[in-house]
Amino acid sequence: MKKLLLILLCFPILFSCQDEKKYSNFKFKDNSIYGIDVSHYQKKIDWKKVSKNTNPKIQFVYIKSSEGVTWKDKRFKYNYKNAKANNLRVGVYHFFSPLTLGKDQFREFKKIYPKDENDLPVMIDCERMGDSKSKYLKELYIMLKLCEDYYGTKPIIYSTQRFYNTYLKYKLKDYKLMIGRYNNKKNEPELLDNRDWDIWQFTEKGEIHGIAEYVDIDVAKEQFWIK
Repeated sequence: MKKLLLILLCFPILFSCQDEKKYSNFKFKDNSIYGIDVSHYQKKIDWKKVSKNTNPKIQFVYIKSSEGVTWKDKRFKYNYKNAKANNLRVGVYHFFSPLTLGKDQFREFKKIYPKDENDLPVMIDCERMGDSKSKYLKELYIMLKLCEDYYGTKPIIYSTQRFYNTYLKYKLKDYKLMIGRYNNKKNEPELLDNRDWDIWQFTEKGEIHGIAEYVDIDVAKEQFWIK
């Protein structure tokens, strides 16, 4: 009975240690590289205030431009122009639709966002599956290749942990990943193919000076831009 009691008392400690070890390969530090990603959901951003935010200091921003072939973000031009004017490192992202061809989505994306070599790699948002996974991946690869050829760098893939593990695991091995998993900085994204993430979108309810609404906040493991 004493042995059983001792085991039961130690079990929470063992579990806690194992859990801590499991998620100990990345820590939030004073020099962590923080960013945000925004869209029309943030009504009117004061980018000067965002650039001066100190907790955390925002070093990069991804701005939504488009979705599929017909939808354009009404805040894109304002956000893009003013984020760059306030010396933030800017990237642009497109929400990939399973309903239209990759080449058509790229054609419209290119119209909205011409090439700028000083910007971050473009990002393709993957979080909505259609009727066929194979068709989805085929069209996604087409768009990714067209983006790489035109913009000069491989796009970054954004996905939630759930969507990635369900549909994208063991795919897209040559692309950097931004993964969304919201848990107040406690547990990193855990990918079932044992891949590592590059950027972690760790909250969708961030509060940043200059933005009235909640905003996604991201943290990168290392600087992922050249300049």
